[in-house]
Amino acid sequence: MPRPPAPTAAPAPPVAETLGLGPKLLRYLGGSVVATVCSEVTFVLLYGPVHVGTTSASLVGWLAGAVPNYWLNRRWAWQRTGRPSFRTELLPYITIVLMTLLLATGITHLLDVWLHHLGTQASLRVALVAVAYLGVYALMFVLRFVLLDRLFERVARLEARHHHARTEAAS
Repeated sequence: MPRPPAPTAAPAPPVAETLGLGPKLLRYLGGSVVATVCSEVTFVLLYGPVHVGTTSASLVGWLAGAVPNYWLNRRWAWQRTGRPSFRTELLPYITIVLMTLLLATGITHLLDVWLHHLGTQASLRVALVAVAYLGVYALMFVLRFVLLDRLFERVARLEARHHHARTEAAS
């Protein structure tokens, strides 16, 4: 008696279709708020009371936010679990968030130099540079969401194709 053909799994729909854009954006906002608070507090403490330069404060502040941002948004917004692929997931993420680091570092440095040149009082300078640092993150919020959404959709499609190919090979 001939065997019926093995059922084939349909490729997973893009991440945006399965999660819905509104709820995903809200989850992304939640993860980004946590990461931004970590980043901003670290930057302000280093740049203000500790008197670290803007470049070092931006770098450490970025790192303080980038790590929780990745894990929170990967899990919450895009509901991804399991071990991430360095090539298809981590490397593109690092590239995307490095844009924010470069922008934050450049803007805070230029503003700090300009405010020093003007002779701005230290406490006002710290406040203005901190607002500029936060402003970069606010401006990059939407761009990062769009880029990360595309990244995680692409990863989901690649995984679905890989799973489909394994299923086909096993039958």
